[in-house]
Amino acid sequence: MHSREFFFHQGRTWFVHARPSVRKGEVDTHVTLELMTDNDSRVVSCRREEWEVREPDFAELLARSVATGASRHVAPKADPDPLAS
Repeated sequence: MHSREFFFHQGRTWFVHARPSVRKGEVDTHVTLELMTDNDSRVVSCRREEWEVREPDFAELLARSVATGASRHVAPKADPDPLAS
């Protein structure tokens, strides 16, 4: 399990942590990464060979990530209109 640090193009420092849990059936082939900065936390699952290289493509991993707690298959609930009576 690796932890790494990299700098995103907008000048934000991202910390990358490999989570100990992976989707069922992907334990041998994938790793779940948590990408964290001061006010953002994102998660991405990727193939082990994509992560276990000298220089992972952090921009690609970040582009495929979702907000921590989000799901790609569940539509977000609509925010109620605060001005509606």
